[in-house]
Amino acid sequence: MTEHHPLPPDTCDEVLRVCGSFNLRKASRSVTQLYDDYLQPTGLRSTQVVVLVILARERQLSMGRLARELMLSPSTLSRNLRPLERDSLIDITSNAKRGKSVRLTDQGEQALLDAVPHWQRAQAKFTELVGAEQWQELSTRLSETLTALRS
Repeated sequence: MTEHHPLPPDTCDEVLRVCGSFNLRKASRSVTQLYDDYLQPTGLRSTQVVVLVILARERQLSMGRLARELMLSPSTLSRNLRPLERDSLIDITSNAKRGKSVRLTDQGEQALLDAVPHWQRAQAKFTELVGAEQWQELSTRLSETLTALRS
């Protein structure tokens, strides 16, 4: 019995090697795991820390604006916010005129303060592994990529 491949193996290899979506997701999952490992003692994930940081900067945001900041759909944002709300780290309120908004609670501020030293160690390890200059260059290119994709 002969194996049938819908694509030649060299085409499969090329797709896996050059696909922007696949390779960025692989890199993203690897980086996320590094940060999550360092943040593990806090009970927060790296994605949750970013939400808390955005709310610490802005004090209060509409759900729509927070979704845009995080580049998430409203339903994905709602799912991601549930554990933070359950743990009283954020407060979600409804306003008839403005819809729902999100704010950081005092407990959320404390959780963020506790998480920052862990995040700093993760960032230092990431920079050590990737190289400070390489990370600066990659960060710039990622920003340019986002700008190009948003236009």
